[in-house]
Amino acid sequence: MVMKSLRRALEAKQLKPLQKITTLSPWIEGSIVSTSRFCGKKNCACHQGGSKHPVLYVTWKEKGKTVSLYVPRKLENNVRRWVQNYRKLKELTREVSDIQKQVIRLREDNP
Repeated sequence: MVMKSLRRALEAKQLKPLQKITTLSPWIEGSIVSTSRFCGKKNCACHQGGSKHPVLYVTWKEKGKTVSLYVPRKLENNVRRWVQNYRKLKELTREVSDIQKQVIRLREDNP
């Protein structure tokens, strides 16, 4: 009887992270990378020895290789939030997975 109530408690415990997952949309897998680049305008100060322009990329692994995608300035805040949402998603799915492992262990000990 104690095992059943413990299982129920664990299953109820996983509802909280599952509910949080539903609020995270949208998300994007990857990391934010900031760098500086020359722009395409030949008359710009960056081509005359001035400082380069800051740019943002989102990077991720695909088939073992790093892929980069330029992030337009007007989307920077959104993309940062999407990457952060993905990190939260990974954390929450790990939490649910850990709870499920505990449930399995309980069933192994007392089938």
